[in-house]
Formats: sequence, structure tokens, C-alpha cells
Amino acid sequence: MEENSLIISRARTQSLNPPVDLRMLEYVEPYDENLMCAICRCPFVDPVVLTECDHCFCRDCIRQTWTSTYTPLGPRGDCPTCRTPAKLGPRSGISKILTNILDDLLVRCPKCEDGCKTVVKRGEVQDHVNIYCGFANVECPAENCELPVRRKDIVHGCLHYGVSCIDCHQSMQKASLERHWKVECPDRKVSCALCQESVFYRELEKHATETCPAISIPCVGQSIGCTVRTKRAQVDEHAKNCVLAMLAPVLKAQAQRLNEQEAAQKLMSRKLEVLETGFRTMQQILYPPPDDPDLSSGNESRIPLLDYPGRAISTDFDMASPFPPPAANGPYVSPLHHLLSMHESLRDEMSRISSALQELDGRHSMQSLNENLRTREEISYLGAQVAGLSRQVHWLTSAQLQRQSRAPTPGGTSSAVAGPSDIAGAGSGVEAAVHAVSTAASALRGAARMTGGGGSGAGMRRGRSEEGRTKL
Repeated sequence: MEENSLIISRARTQSLNPPVDLRMLEYVEPYDENLMCAICRCPFVDPVVLTECDHCFCRDCIRQTWTSTYTPLGPRGDCPTCRTPAKLGPRSGISKILTNILDDLLVRCPKCEDGCKTVVKRGEVQDHVNIYCGFANVECPAENCELPVRRKDIVHGCLHYGVSCIDCHQSMQKASLERHWKVECPDRKVSCALCQESVFYRELEKHATETCPAISIPCVGQSIGCTVRTKRAQVDEHAKNCVLAMLAPVLKAQAQRLNEQEAAQKLMSRKLEVLETGFRTMQQILYPPPDDPDLSSGNESRIPLLDYPGRAISTDFDMASPFPPPAANGPYVSPLHHLLSMHESLRDEMSRISSALQELDGRHSMQSLNENLRTREEISYLGAQVAGLSRQVHWLTSAQLQRQSRAPTPGGTSSAVAGPSDIAGAGSGVEAAVHAVSTAASALRGAARMTGGGGSGAGMRRGRSEEGRTKL
């Protein structure tokens, strides 16, 4: 009965404390790099040696590396180190020797952050947590309480009742009060290990780095060669007698000013380079080199530098001197200023000419539109006249045809004789009318050609003329 209760108690203890991850342990002493897995970069956990290449890895690491390759005969794949095809075999004597070496490495207890200072062998760390560690979780001794408590607090009975922190007044359980006060409470005061001054826990790190008078700090003149390190309380006294400490602020200000000047100089160099490039381009545009060298030697008046006596052409171009040299009493400061002024004046002149052309184009368009409207009205009037003449010609033609279609009287010789003359008279009248209509149509077409300048309007006028001619 007691054995069963002991087994059940251990099982519950193991459930409250998860298995120790050997890869997360903190080693007391540095270990040999040959005991480190090439995959997880930690000391071997259950090492296995590949018989094909003698490389050693953690069994779980090599299994996870080969999970993408399925083989019915077991895990197989390429060695991660040398890419040799290999398979995962059983544990060998070499693996057992490596395991014994690794189990003898000294590590800290996994509960070291909670306060456990025990150093044990890696092979015994799981037993330490399950059996001996006072900061491991165990079952609460109270009968009706199912919450865990630490092993060292089990003698105090059930600690799962509400309390308040005396420093920050935060409510919590009694079982969590010690950890809160040591690690989490921001208002508790602790004593500095160097100066023995009481400071708040939340300000302990700032006190140690900035205000603790017992910490040794370097001299202010360390950047220029002073090697003295004194306590923070004695730094000011040392700075009064140290020449390098007195020069340090001045040299620092000069260095800062020098950096600013270097940055400004780099900016000016870039601007100067841009201006030089633009100046060379403008020079090539204004004074292009001649294609024939003989002509250039004969026509020296075209070279601007020769217009000024006492100045020779040199291969080294002086950027400080203007090009070409300004006149003695010139109105401009430099040739570049003169070129820019000419450029602006030409731009203004081009703008004025463009405005004048636009205005002239608008006037011409309006005049053409008015003339076209007037001409279209005249053409419409002429079209109406031609249509009237066409109707009259049609009426005359119909009357003549009706007259010719009448049958002559059987005994009337006079009417038979008079018939041809009437027909001739009527034919001459019709011909005269047709000639008049043709003349009017020709005049109408001439007017249409005069007004037709192309485009849709001309096409419409030609269409109307063709329509009128078809009607005729």
C-alpha cells in the first residue's frame, strides 16, 4: 500500500515538473567542441555514430533531418556533414562511451532562476529535480487543495491563500510572494553590493551603471590617452589635475566641428562637380571643335581665347578664371552670367512670338469661318435657283413629249406639214433651257471649288454639287 502511494506521488511529481530539456541546461565549465552536435550546436543528447562516415549526431536531430525521406527499412539519408549516404543504426559501444562522458559534465539546476544554487552532473539532473530540488513543484499537503507548491515550502502547509505585498501592495497568493519579492516587485529596496546603499529594485541597474560612487570609471580624457581609472566619487578631483581631461572637451568640440566641415566640403565638392560638368557641356555647345584641323588653324578669329591679347591657350583649364575672359568695362560679372541673360531674353522672345502666332492663327481661323459661312449662303441660293430651272426644264420636256405623242388627224395635211417645225422650235427651246441649266451648274461647281479648302466642309459641298448634277 505504501509502495503504491509512493509510486502515485512520484508520478504526480513528474507531471508537475516536465522532463528536463538537456539542450537548455547551463554548463558550469566550458566543454570540448568535439562533444557538440553539428545540427543543434549543443552537447550530444543520446548520441549516435553513423557507421558509413563515423560522424556523430544526436539521435533526435538526425531523425528530424531525415524525416522528408521515407524508407521502409528505417531512417536513411545523407550525412549532414559529408553528404555520404548512411542509415540510422542501433546504439553502439562508442555511443555508450560518449553518453558517459556527457553525463559527467557539471550543470546548474534548471530551477536556478528561482533560487536553486545546486550544481550537479548532467546525468543526475533529472533525479535532482524529481527528488531533491527544493524549488521543484510538488503536491500541496492540504487534502482539498490541488495546486502545486515548492518542495521546500511543504513544511509550512498550504500556502494558497491571498496576501498583499508590503512594498507594492499587489494582491497574490502566499506561495508566489517570495518569488514576487525577489524578482518581480518594483518597489522593494535592496542593498547595493558595492556601496551598501539602499535603492529600489527597479533602479538597481541604473544605480550600478550611472550613480554608484564605488564603481571604477575611466577618466574623461581616456579618448586622448589618459589611462587612469578611479571611483566615481573621485573623478571630479582627478579631472581638476589631469591635463588630458581639461583638453578633452576642447578636442571633442574641434573634432565635431571638423566633421561638420568635412561634410560641408563633400557637399560643395559634389555641387562643384555638377557645375563643372554643366560648364563643359555649355562650352561644347557654344564653341564646338571644328571638324577640319587645317580650318581651325587658319581661322583663328573664331577661337574666343585669341580675341584677348596676352592670353595663350593652355592644356590645363583653370576653373577659377572665366571662359571666355570678360571685357574690361563689361556690364556682366562673368560670361556665365552673360549666357544666362541671353538665354532668358531668348526665352522671353520665343514666348512673345508664340503668343503672336497664336493670336494670328485665331484671327485667320475666324476670318475663314466668316467667309465660308457667307459663301455657303450664296451657294445655297444658287442651288435653289438651279433647282427652279430644273423644274421648268422638266415641265417643258414633259409638255413637248405630250405634244409629240398626240396622233395627227387622218386628212389634215396642214398639221402634218406644221409638225416638224413645231418640233424643231420646241427642241431648240429645250436645248436653250438645258444649256442655261448646265451653265448655272458649272458656276455653282466653281463656287464650291473656291470655298472647298479640304476636310469635311469641302466633302459636303462636293457631295451637294454631285447631288444637284444628278438631279439635272
